[in-house]
Amino acid sequence: MPHRLWFRLEDVLPLAEHALACPTHRLTRAQVAAGERNGPALTLTRTGHRGVLRSNGVPAWRTGDGDEQAAVSTSWCAAAASSRQEAEENLYLPLGRANLGQRRLIDVLRAARDLHRPWLAVAPDTWPGTTLDATHVQLLDRREDIAPPGVRWRPVMVTSRQVADRSYPALVADGYTANAGGLICRFDPATARLLAAETTGPWRLGTMPGEYPLLRFDGDTAVLLEERDTGEETLLDVDECCYPDRDGYYSIGAYRWSWHADTTASMPVRARLRLHLSALAARTRGIAARRPPWQSTPRPAEPSF
Repeated sequence: MPHRLWFRLEDVLPLAEHALACPTHRLTRAQVAAGERNGPALTLTRTGHRGVLRSNGVPAWRTGDGDEQAAVSTSWCAAAASSRQEAEENLYLPLGRANLGQRRLIDVLRAARDLHRPWLAVAPDTWPGTTLDATHVQLLDRREDIAPPGVRWRPVMVTSRQVADRSYPALVADGYTANAGGLICRFDPATARLLAAETTGPWRLGTMPGEYPLLRFDGDTAVLLEERDTGEETLLDVDECCYPDRDGYYSIGAYRWSWHADTTASMPVRARLRLHLSALAARTRGIAARRPPWQSTPRPAEPSF
């Protein structure tokens, strides 16, 4: 499967609206290579597994520190730093135009906001000079591509500020972390439901709205919620959904919550054994998938008399 770049819609949509609102737009190398006429667009700078989206609107949108406003993709990175230099690629995503029978990219982004699909996946693997339109993006309610294919998992007690520093047993991607920091974790169903129950405990009475996220289950789907105080009431916004993987595990808070190892907590023996068996089953399945299919040796034809 081609590698996709994952962005949060709340970071990308304001950049798109800025490009549409600007009276003029700067000319970019990616635009020239794609042969596109000038207009509102997003520019994508891709370096390996990292992508940065910017608006091409003029005047440029800058942060309080003077840097250009940008949306950065979330992905995994190897714990052992590589000295290999990744090639930089520049791509062009027009917002206000579309081919016959297609939707404009800005309309797709706005519809995703209304449908509560917070994750934008961009498939940048294309021929040089090709424009990325709405057919190259996906808007989803969950984050996929949690870890690289074939990664090994190991049991670790993890904690996070988002769960008020409580500790939980999890499978952690061995040798990889999120590029923004934090471990990549998977939780078994029992732990996921315990985590959901404890995020709504009486301890929240002494907290401010929005200080800690909520986790609730809708059937088998774990729904991450954020509180929003309007001044008159507290509303709940869906931050993302989390579906069970083929092992029934949940990647709760992956690339959203900052999970780290809790070296002071001991893992229950049953939980450690259960996680070890799940990790072993996943590794065995991966080895079997990479093994070429077995073929029987054809028997020599018997001579005819």
